[in-house]
Amino acid sequence: MELPTLPTITPRKNSLVYLVKILSGSLILWFGLRAIGFTSPYWAMISLIIVTEPDITQAKANFRARLINTLSGCVVACAALIIFGATFWAMLIALTGAVIIAMLWQNYPSNWRLGPATVVILMSAAFSGAGLHEELNLALLRVVEVIAGSTLALLQTVIYIGLVNRRQRLG
Repeated sequence: MELPTLPTITPRKNSLVYLVKILSGSLILWFGLRAIGFTSPYWAMISLIIVTEPDITQAKANFRARLINTLSGCVVACAALIIFGATFWAMLIALTGAVIIAMLWQNYPSNWRLGPATVVILMSAAFSGAGLHEELNLALLRVVEVIAGSTLALLQTVIYIGLVNRRQRLG
């Protein structure tokens, strides 16, 4: 009787690059944003992870997509909060609006689901909010975090490519 063979585990190309960029970026964002008053910069870290790529073309595309989806989701969620308030039904209306925008907008980023996901995250956080002003402020803070995390990921890619090019010239 022959024993089944286990699949081999081998690291993917650029595994170490991803690991170093995500860990170093997370440390920079966590301590940097907390130092300026962001108590829990999770969205910045999530954006860093989503945008991180060793290839500048892909990193730029990820940056653009993350920004478009976040801004779209925030605008739709804020509009729903202002018009309908923080209710489950308002969240469903906003979710529908975000999906329709993504489906109708020509050349909308392929990871369009991040826009509606942003709507759900912001609207559900608003359920326990202390009023419209606080809820809109929370949305704005999330946009700032997304921009910070995405920008850091893009900067890390530029630095990485610079180091690779320098090494190739010297080596």
